[in-house]
Amino acid sequence: FFHGEAQKQLALTTKAALEASGKLKNPIVTLIVPAGVFYPAEDYHQDFYKKDPVRYHEYRLGCGRDARLLMLWGKLDTHARGK
Repeated sequence: FFHGEAQKQLALTTKAALEASGKLKNPIVTLIVPAGVFYPAEDYHQDFYKKDPVRYHEYRLGCGRDARLLMLWGKLDTHARGK
């Protein structure tokens, strides 16, 4: 989702560069579309990883997201993960 022409162009450029890199074996099918109305989640959902770190850790392990990212991108440095 993008807000404004600059974000749209950045998304399109990034998508094209990733497809050209050969890192992925299939084309990217994610649509790049304008952002719509955003509704923040209720307060009890905010910062769930801080409020219930055990359940959050179990979720991260169980959903397979981290394993998939590791398979696709390899080990990322700490800065790239936003920590």
